[in-house]
Amino acid sequence: RQLRTDFGERRLQVWFQPQVDLVSESVVGMEALLRWPSKDGGYISPAVFVPLAEYSGLIIKIGEWVLEESCRKLKELNELGHTNLRVAVNISMPQFRDPDFVNFVKQAVQRFGIAPQHLELEITESVVMDEPQIVVEALTELKAFGVKIAIDDFGTGFSSMSYLQKLPLDRLKVDRAFVNEVQPGQSAFIAETIVTLGNKLGLQTIAEGVEKREQASYMLKLGCDEAQGYLYAKPMPFDELLAFLPDKSS
Repeated sequence: RQLRTDFGERRLQVWFQPQVDLVSESVVGMEALLRWPSKDGGYISPAVFVPLAEYSGLIIKIGEWVLEESCRKLKELNELGHTNLRVAVNISMPQFRDPDFVNFVKQAVQRFGIAPQHLELEITESVVMDEPQIVVEALTELKAFGVKIAIDDFGTGFSSMSYLQKLPLDRLKVDRAFVNEVQPGQSAFIAETIVTLGNKLGLQTIAEGVEKREQASYMLKLGCDEAQGYLYAKPMPFDELLAFLPDKSS
């Protein structure tokens, strides 16, 4: 009930976590992350409210709002001179089941006048394995429209290689659990395998949860393209993101 009320009263927020190129360390994009402020001044964990949103059926409406808000903010960034950034938005299974989903995404891109390749849809392995046919069909149509596709938390589920080949992917995200295995004197075998697989499939790779300089160096050495994590930037509200990005107005 609280979630429904707060969503209706526009209390939910979309924050953004920058993503950087591992070689230049310049910002190339950001992931849109939903935040639900609590009464005590803190935030309710997504691990709590995402299942609630799915259970209550609110996830489709909330998902549409996050997508629209992300496109709106990307348009603002474009107008301020940040014309090459992309925004990644997480998509859940109920959204794929919604018959209007593909059209909604296309219309949002057109309405805000952003380049389709600057919108990236992130899916998890579990979403693909749930109903592969629906997901593959929707993503194939959106990819043809120009939208980018990333698979999140890769390697944490029971991934099927046959689906990996069917999906019209652009990017593999190396889960933070595997990046965490990067310790001095140890090899992070799974992270290495995922980056190698991505390269062989012609996909970009991005390391999640990079917190230490040695993790960034190791992932770069493996041939990983990009990174996201506290070493570079925490998730932040849009006004803080504007302050964080280099000034393009001059």
